[in-house]
Amino acid sequence: MGLNIRKAAPEDAGAWITLVKATLGDDHPNKQIYDPAWVAAELGSGLPGNETWVAEDGGKIQASISVLGAVTANENPVCNLGRNLFHPSSHADGSADALLQKLTELAILRRQMCVTRVLASDNAQQLLIEKTGFVCVGFQPLKHITKTREEVLFYVKRARSMSANRLPLSESLPQIGELATAALLHLNIPGAPAIRDGGTGYPLQTDVVVAAASEDDYKAAREAVAPQNPPQEISSNFNWGAGFMRVASTVTLRAMLCSREDKVVAGMLYLYDEQDRCVRIMDGFCTDNLSMGAVLQHVSKAAQAELSAAYVEMDLLASAVKLLISAEQLGFVPAAYLPGFHKVHDGTMDLVKMVKLNQTYSIEHDKLTAHALVIVNVIKHCLQDQSIGVAIINLLRDLELFKGLGDGELRKVARLFTQKLFRPGEKIFGRDDAGNEAYVVMRGQIEILLEENTAPIASMGQGQVFGELSFLDGGKRGAMAIAKQASIVLVMQRPQFFEMTQREPNLGLAVMRNIALELTVRLRRTNAALSTKKSAAVSQLRGDIIEGSSR
Repeated sequence: MGLNIRKAAPEDAGAWITLVKATLGDDHPNKQIYDPAWVAAELGSGLPGNETWVAEDGGKIQASISVLGAVTANENPVCNLGRNLFHPSSHADGSADALLQKLTELAILRRQMCVTRVLASDNAQQLLIEKTGFVCVGFQPLKHITKTREEVLFYVKRARSMSANRLPLSESLPQIGELATAALLHLNIPGAPAIRDGGTGYPLQTDVVVAAASEDDYKAAREAVAPQNPPQEISSNFNWGAGFMRVASTVTLRAMLCSREDKVVAGMLYLYDEQDRCVRIMDGFCTDNLSMGAVLQHVSKAAQAELSAAYVEMDLLASAVKLLISAEQLGFVPAAYLPGFHKVHDGTMDLVKMVKLNQTYSIEHDKLTAHALVIVNVIKHCLQDQSIGVAIINLLRDLELFKGLGDGELRKVARLFTQKLFRPGEKIFGRDDAGNEAYVVMRGQIEILLEENTAPIASMGQGQVFGELSFLDGGKRGAMAIAKQASIVLVMQRPQFFEMTQREPNLGLAVMRNIALELTVRLRRTNAALSTKKSAAVSQLRGDIIEGSSR
């Protein structure tokens, strides 16, 4: 018998499970894939765009690929390939290549872009799909738990000309622009030049109440605001299943609603993938052009604090500049750039997969192709902020100077700091020195003195900021700082800070506002203290006068 490429049927369940064990082993975390009843139902689902194809040789299934349909009907021109199973011998006998060619031919006939995920550890599959014309457009650490938590590459194969109707990217999103340039170059698609639009994100702090809600509550709120036609920013028709094998029965849908004056103004629907221990944001709406950042921040915090999620991810339209900027402020980074993946009334829109990692990661390069490594290195550069020490981020988060900043903004600020160790008695700066640095005490104690060998006028401990007044205007120091004990101090250079404020004006404005508020508080305290001293002196003088007159 020759090679036969065909749709799978329920009676193939046993042979399909045999292929699963040959490729993934018999202890994969998605236990449903070993259940004949579940497999038979999946192979014979009959849902539109939800089908499994197999390569059969001599009665043995050598390879299998599933088309993973969306939960709700949509017009997105995408063929989402998953559950890719290739028997080790299928690469040599050509069955894996033949099956993949068949699926891509079907997608071309349907005028769909193909997208698939490949484990970064699976070099054989990378080579196979690159040979078939797929190109790498994304990379995500921590994506799936198989035997261990593994990295994933995103591959796309185009099915049509995509040079028209490409909107320029905002210059406010340089990381996304860098990834988009690399992905479009791989796809041989001309990109539009970036536009200088002065884009800003949604405020992360606003006067709203954010509360958990049920899926039904979310749907009711979404339907109620539909007449207001809120802008679509999240693409909600991908990634509904759990784990590498995308099993739908192990996900839990949750929601948050955002209210102002008892009126719902924004909301987000998200699922918790118990298999990969991650949160995927599936849908959202905002009617006041203000509150989307606040609800995103609450979902991100709940994912980490309540669900211990390894990461949070969402697919955003490239046109959703405000939400993309807010996501970056909260520590999200681009993990994939997917051109033409979302259908809009007059064409298609590019998508950006944004990911917030909640645990440390490492990138292994030994199993990656040279082609994939181009994208991996771009995203590695985007993720470099993650290497900033967690202790520094936590320290900065608690400072009034950086109040209101998201994790992404804190990482950008943290990159400006260097650590210095000072021995007991060592001078940090002297009186009349130039104020080119600001300091944060990470460990130890620093004393502020007007002159040497005099009593300190202030003592700074862990988490306290000093030297910021002269730092602002570059003027001379009005006092000196000396380490009372062995101390670790974070140091920020004035030129680097003001360079950042030019690149990130909103971030710089937030820090400058906090400095102004802190100085206002100090001034009020000083005035109150002087007023108290003055009142005490006046009272003492009156007492002396009364006592003198009574003699």
